Amino acid sequence: MGILNKFLKKEERKEEKTPEFTVGDLKFKYFPLKRDPDAKIEEYWIETLDVSEDAYWVLVGRRHGIFQLYDWAGNLHRLPSKPPAQSITDIVFRGKYLGVVAPPYLVIYYLENSKDPKTWKSVRISQEGLRPTGGLDIRKGSLAFGVVGEKVYVIDLSGDLTQTTVDFKSTFIYRDAEIGDLRALKILPNGKLFLSGTQGCAVFSIGGNLLRKLNYAGNRAIALYEDKVFIADNEKQKIAIYDSALDRVEGELELPHRVGLIDVSPEGSFLFSADEEENRLGVYDLRNNQFLGFLEGYGYSVVRVASDGSVYTSRWEEQEGKLYYFLEKFETNLIDFLYPKERQKQIIKNANEIYKEFKKVLKEAKTEEELESVKPLRELEEISVPLKEVRELILKAREELQERKLEVFYENIKKKLQEGTITGQDYNRLKEKIEEVSQEWKEKLEELRKEVVEFFNKKLNEHLEKVREAISRAKVKSFSELESLQEVKETRKFISTLPREFYNYANEELLKTLQEKLIEDRLKTFTIKLLEDKVIFGREEVEKFKAEPVRYKWHVKVEDKFLQDGKVFARLIFEREDGLSVEPKRYNNILEQSEVGHFPPWVGRYLKHLNGLCSAEQYRVPEFVSFEETPWFVQNLERFTSLVKEQLQYHEGILILEGDAGVGKNFLVEVFSALTNRPLFIIPCNSKMEKEDITFIYEFDPKKGTKKVYSDLVRALRTPGAVIYLDEINTLPPSLVKIFNPLFDYRRYLVLSYGEVVKARPDVILVGGMNPQNYLGVSELPQDIKSRADIMYVDYPPFEDEKGFYYPDEALILKDYLDTLASLNKEEFTYLWYYVVNDVKTQLGEKLRTPERERDVKLLFDLLKIANEIRKAYRAYQTQQSEEPVEFVFSIRDTIRCARRLRKYGDAKTVVMETIIPKISSPLEKEIVKSIIERAVG
Repeated sequence: MGILNKFLKKEERKEEKTPEFTVGDLKFKYFPLKRDPDAKIEEYWIETLDVSEDAYWVLVGRRHGIFQLYDWAGNLHRLPSKPPAQSITDIVFRGKYLGVVAPPYLVIYYLENSKDPKTWKSVRISQEGLRPTGGLDIRKGSLAFGVVGEKVYVIDLSGDLTQTTVDFKSTFIYRDAEIGDLRALKILPNGKLFLSGTQGCAVFSIGGNLLRKLNYAGNRAIALYEDKVFIADNEKQKIAIYDSALDRVEGELELPHRVGLIDVSPEGSFLFSADEEENRLGVYDLRNNQFLGFLEGYGYSVVRVASDGSVYTSRWEEQEGKLYYFLEKFETNLIDFLYPKERQKQIIKNANEIYKEFKKVLKEAKTEEELESVKPLRELEEISVPLKEVRELILKAREELQERKLEVFYENIKKKLQEGTITGQDYNRLKEKIEEVSQEWKEKLEELRKEVVEFFNKKLNEHLEKVREAISRAKVKSFSELESLQEVKETRKFISTLPREFYNYANEELLKTLQEKLIEDRLKTFTIKLLEDKVIFGREEVEKFKAEPVRYKWHVKVEDKFLQDGKVFARLIFEREDGLSVEPKRYNNILEQSEVGHFPPWVGRYLKHLNGLCSAEQYRVPEFVSFEETPWFVQNLERFTSLVKEQLQYHEGILILEGDAGVGKNFLVEVFSALTNRPLFIIPCNSKMEKEDITFIYEFDPKKGTKKVYSDLVRALRTPGAVIYLDEINTLPPSLVKIFNPLFDYRRYLVLSYGEVVKARPDVILVGGMNPQNYLGVSELPQDIKSRADIMYVDYPPFEDEKGFYYPDEALILKDYLDTLASLNKEEFTYLWYYVVNDVKTQLGEKLRTPERERDVKLLFDLLKIANEIRKAYRAYQTQQSEEPVEFVFSIRDTIRCARRLRKYGDAKTVVMETIIPKISSPLEKEIVKSIIERAVG
């Protein structure tokens, strides 16, 4: 800041004294430029600069690729899309183009609105093998520049420069001209190219033919005025004047110092030379080819003369052991050599008349549209003579126009606020204005912005209140039904008009409002009601199964014939229809062969006894199952119930549950069976099953040896109300699929190996289970079964929805393992979860929240975030969407095991690391899962 203060003080002193100099007929008046706020900028010397043809802009290129863009009044602006570079060798303004050589780039700006740099569009030209180095000019629709390899490229500016590749008008090598390294290039009025190098100069045709060599080493110190080229040769200490029209050197001027750049005044009367080492600017009178002297203290290295007669140059200054390089500007009387005083007065008079008309139009304008195009201002701006008085008038008019625009804008926003029609677009424009205006207007518009914000908040709250009233009356079952409410649509429409910074907040508030309704409805809808004769799962009800004992007939069976003492004997047993067999204890059941045809009387009595007392099979009572009544689980039961009711109604089909291992498919069937009072038979399937495995099983009797009895499947088909669950049904071998076809369709029977047909009872339910078919290594469900089945996908409990809200379903299963949460019922925990995790503020949530409970809810949340990220990775690998091998299945059993240890370890990451990682055998998979855990919770 010390250096900057010195600069500012120095600037103030200059403004007070306003240094003036006279050299010959020329008068120089110091014009202060605003210093760059970064004081360090002046530590980098100025490599080159150029002034726009209308004298409105000057672009300065400093060492290390630093640009400074000034307007004629000395104000700093930002060059859009400036190229990255370490050096800047050439800058050229010409018409609607600005060219910059900043190796390795050539950047061309198209000045769409020459007075507004924000509209300048840039194109970088940097192709393989093409590296711009030095020498650049734009004239007659062509752009020429030098590149590495002693080449010159010429581009036709009428082409599309936005293309990836650029078509060149011509390309040639200038090595034969022996000019050394190319330093400057000019396109002459006759279309030829003038090249200046470290050893000489040369003239080429546009096609690359060498036309003339000049034994003057101009380096960068060349200037063009009409057909004349001025070449400053430091070694010869001469300035050569080459007439390009006549193709001859028509004279020389003495060069009393070493120069960096030279330039000629707009009317061609004077030449200025910037000293290569000292702060001094040489001045020549070209009318009589006379050196007039030096402007001392200014003029180091660079110089450019603008069309308004202003001279831009540089000076260096040593301060506290450092060198600083300052851009300086002088106003001169060169404009008087271009335009007579009388003409200047007339132009200024005309400008003042136009300005008066402008003031009148400005006063009458009432809308922003009327102020967008003010004709008198356009007429002022079209005055081509670059007189300072006219430019100051234009600047004043623009400031007044801007002031009037702000007044009209302010009035319009106020009016819209009163009418309630303000929009997000209005707010965004208001914010943009605040960034652009003076401090006085900034404060005024900031107050207005606060009023707009207050208006938006008030309107949002009004809409949300209407939504709350509407959803309190509505009977909806899903988020989509909530969104269809008219009040919600109107709120969405209002939110769409809000600016981006309010849009997300307003959406979140609406989502929270809708989520409150869904929380309430979800808790009310997805519950289980156990009544005396039926069970209600959510919105589906099913009758509890009631069955009388099954009665089976007994018959006599002769087996185990043997020979003893020359006689044939046989063993007599009694067998029931379901395969149960008994032997009489009070009677001798070993009979001679002659007695087998005519049984003793006791056989009939015993058979009658069995048919009377032992023919009934007691109903198989389902086992009790403990479960957590979460909305997700009840939804699955609801869907399951709907599908099995249809199966029972039409007596055909099978319901197959598809889902990841450990997701709870078996548990779902067990709970349904237990609550509906139905016996459950689980039949494991595998690829090596044979027909006998589903028809008979073998049992060993110590007295009678091994015997064949009906399989669990056969017995289940004959059991009243049985639920038969075929686990891993997709692994059935093809030979068995055909056997199951009649069981799964309308026929509903199973054919045993010796032709016996087992008809399924009409109250039997058939269910199958399998892992997702699109997973690696999972057998696809045979088409024969698919065509006869309903398939229900069972997923893990929902965690995150598309709106960014997190469900508490799996956390409800886990909460009982944390002391602070175990005492909360389902409703209490749900509201607490939404309060802590989803920021849905409710009275119940606030009441239940304590630091300890909030901590434990966040522990569960972190645990489930990790579990769900690992599940995602597992699915991505199984479905070949990822090449990272994750084969570990993070089941609900695993989350329960981790939840039990949360308080012991204190954080979810450690729990999962200690519990899950040891289960993974692959070192690579371990590292992948560790990485997932780290990313999930940071």
